[in-house]
Amino acid sequence: MLRKLVQNKQSLNLGVEKEPAHKSRVIAVSSGKGGVGKTNLSVNLAIALSQMGYRVLIIDADLGMANVNIVLGASAKYNLLNLIRDNVNVEDILAEGPCGVKFLSGGSGIEELANLTAFDLERIISKLNLCENLADIILIDTGAGLSKSVLNFLMAADDVILVTTPEPTAMTDVYAIMKAYSNQPDCSEVKLVVNRVTEPNEGIDVQAKLEKTALRFLNLNVTTLGEIKEDRNLVRAVKAQKPVVLSYPNSDVAKCIKKIASVLISDDTDQVRTKGLGGFLKKVFSFLR
Repeated sequence: MLRKLVQNKQSLNLGVEKEPAHKSRVIAVSSGKGGVGKTNLSVNLAIALSQMGYRVLIIDADLGMANVNIVLGASAKYNLLNLIRDNVNVEDILAEGPCGVKFLSGGSGIEELANLTAFDLERIISKLNLCENLADIILIDTGAGLSKSVLNFLMAADDVILVTTPEPTAMTDVYAIMKAYSNQPDCSEVKLVVNRVTEPNEGIDVQAKLEKTALRFLNLNVTTLGEIKEDRNLVRAVKAQKPVVLSYPNSDVAKCIKKIASVLISDDTDQVRTKGLGGFLKKVFSFLR
């Protein structure tokens, strides 16, 4: 847990923040390449988890193409960097989407954090610490590819979900992420989702190949959360700027995502939730420095 900010309290105009009652489970969602459905999974997974009774917060950490707000149908007035102001609090930067899912825009503000002093970073972390009491699960929608920022998010999270499709290029790219991740210190297992499955057993074949290859050559454990069938209803939902699990709840894609949410929750243990948002942010910030 984060330490209470006692020193410099008067100059910050902040009271001592209460320690959160629990630690949120921080899950980073990423992919080897763009266009494989990473953000759609993040948003609809958040909705499905909310429907199961969990409080969910999405942080859009895609520095290049932040578009969670479009898929979620929500807009944010501020981003994470605005918390440096004395008159801006967590409640001001959080937007609310369907089913009570909360949304925080990171965007370019995350990279700019690298230029802040340690004092200002502590101010931001202190305010964000309150999010621990607002969410049970925090989904970090990262960028795609092998950038340093993406790897930083993966290393700082409690869980890592990688999204791929059966296309050879997508499989090659997601394996490259696995390889880079496996070379980092203290990496944990990776959870896999195979999207846009069109043929019977196609998803099973993809996951079997990636699980076996990662274990043999990278010594990395990969477990599969499930597959998502190709469904035109997803395209219709995106055009309407409404999550598919709400606009087409009985569609194949919605059923697949709900099943993935159930599998994700079933493997939640006290050991998984070790860092919380405060630990995640401190680790990300340490990488930025």
